[in-house]
Amino acid sequence: MNAEGAYLFRHALLRDAAYQLQLPGDRALLHGLAFSVMETIFGGRAPEPPPLDEAGPAPMRPHATDSIAFELAEQVRLARSAPGASANQELLATEKLYWRRAASH
Repeated sequence: MNAEGAYLFRHALLRDAAYQLQLPGDRALLHGLAFSVMETIFGGRAPEPPPLDEAGPAPMRPHATDSIAFELAEQVRLARSAPGASANQELLATEKLYWRRAASH
């Protein structure tokens, strides 16, 4: 193993250990913060897609967040792991929005 490979291996272990040391509530808050920052940098909240049950649904309007929709959905999912956040309907709707946009993208 070369020096760079050893560094990357140790870096990944250190990163994972530091992540696991965070309290679950604090970790969820950090995921929520990461989501907010990412969404803001990419132009704000994506518009709601057209309903799936329409006969000929209109095409989804593209948005700058489409390229990172999977990551945004994952950040919201992890933010919902905070105590009491799983029942937050706004977070759930946001997660569904980005899962749908990720699937469409």
